[in-house]
Amino acid sequence: MTRSIVRLGAVALAACALAQPAAAQLAATPVYFSPKQPVGLTLALDFGSTLNLKYDGVKQTEKPSNLGARATLGLPFITLGVGAGSYSPDVTGASRATQFMASGALKLFSPPLVPIGISFQAGAGYMKQGPTGSEVKTISVPVGLGVAIKPPTPGFSVELWGAPRLQINAVRVTGGGSRAQAGIGASGGVNFGMPIGLGLHLAADYTKMSAKASAGSGSLTLPQSQALVLGVGLHYTFTIPGLPMVPVL
Repeated sequence: MTRSIVRLGAVALAACALAQPAAAQLAATPVYFSPKQPVGLTLALDFGSTLNLKYDGVKQTEKPSNLGARATLGLPFITLGVGAGSYSPDVTGASRATQFMASGALKLFSPPLVPIGISFQAGAGYMKQGPTGSEVKTISVPVGLGVAIKPPTPGFSVELWGAPRLQINAVRVTGGGSRAQAGIGASGGVNFGMPIGLGLHLAADYTKMSAKASAGSGSLTLPQSQALVLGVGLHYTFTIPGLPMVPVL
């Protein structure tokens, strides 16, 4: 009995320490939107760091971070993306974990001659952490609406964007049950681009997830959490011959 209690306690600690920071699509990285995404293939290198993390209102000392890459295919009406990252939970004794993501966006309004763009975006991220026998698996699903302003700027481009979203996380601990958690989030930033295709992007991301008490045998107790993340990176866009810029009305 004592060993079972200790095991359950360890599982709960693992879920709190490892799974909770994964509130965004890629943990410790903003959920990037680009309603005025250019037609072509964009490759990006990203670094993200957690500036502030709270569980049940208590500020944590951990500062999880992520180093990753994304590939985004911009088409006239839709945008498809995939990515991966190496996540550091900044928890003593915890090793880095590899995480993956995929996303899709529909351009609702993005005429080439109008500086305003609107897109609907959804995606999913996946990460597995922890030692064998007590792995913490997290699936993160953001769903949101992005709005961007891309004013005419001779010589380079600037895209200012913001995106409120619904955030859903599903957490499963091997030998410790599973639980789904819902919350809200918002991200925003600026993308700079040069005519040669090279660019810089900056973004910030905030999430607030609701607390989930244990609902019986086989479920987890997840605390209310808040996280503020900052991201920075470089990107390069390759044009694809044969893909014209089609107005989206």
